[in-house]
Amino acid sequence: MRISIPTIVPVAALVGGVFLLGACAGGPRLQDVAPSDLFERAQEKMAEEDFGDAQTILDFIVLNYPGFEPIADVSLLLGDAYYFDRKYILAIAQYTRFVNIYPGHLEVPQASLRMCRAFAALTLEPQRDQTQTRSAVQTCQSVARDFPRYPAVADSAAQIAAEMRRKLALRRFQEASFYFQRNGWDASILYFEDVVERYPETEYAPRALLRIIEAYEKIIENSPPDLGYEIEVEVARERLLTEYPLSPEAEKIRAEMARRASEAGTDTLAASGEGSRGARIVPDG
Repeated sequence: MRISIPTIVPVAALVGGVFLLGACAGGPRLQDVAPSDLFERAQEKMAEEDFGDAQTILDFIVLNYPGFEPIADVSLLLGDAYYFDRKYILAIAQYTRFVNIYPGHLEVPQASLRMCRAFAALTLEPQRDQTQTRSAVQTCQSVARDFPRYPAVADSAAQIAAEMRRKLALRRFQEASFYFQRNGWDASILYFEDVVERYPETEYAPRALLRIIEAYEKIIENSPPDLGYEIEVEVARERLLTEYPLSPEAEKIRAEMARRASEAGTDTLAASGEGSRGARIVPDG
């Protein structure tokens, strides 16, 4: 899997001249310690959850010892140090480097999954900008597709992608509801239709179809007769009942249809005079 590196400040540039200092106060300077010992110290820092010092040491190794034999493991651990420190943008950048430079490494699937999770962690509430959510969907779907031989990785990535798509569907549904609640029926229908077409697998699709039915019915109620919107109502109703038969929205439509059928039957009986006791007339002879 080849992934584009995000446009951010290079990781090494962020530490500036930190490598001139000791890994911790009072300790030896990093350049005076063998890279193998530095790597061991970084692993200890990770175990202690001292992610800041681990980042400093690992970044120094990557910058100054590119020929160090386990440099791929150093690169991966640096991504983990950022990830567990919740520095998700830096984690994504480092995991991207790791995956692109060492595509045959056994930990590439796990690194890719953590990249997916990092994107998901950066997403905002549905009411806010969803650029990161769309990036999370794209990344996680790629991970799920690229690692079918690793079911745990693929399934986890697919689940996260589905959650992100639900968030996008909710955002679109909320936009549609904004117009619906303000009697902007035509605009709301366009947005609700977008929910159905883009996110048909989410629970917001049947909700959107129900709102489409209600919006068209509102238009019919407040417009001159014979506009022909009855056809649109029937199409949306049929789609809801056919594609989402087990949804609460479909159940609501069935109950409404049953109620109307019952009322129509009662009205027919009343109009014909049937059902009234004593109304039967027996002819002579």
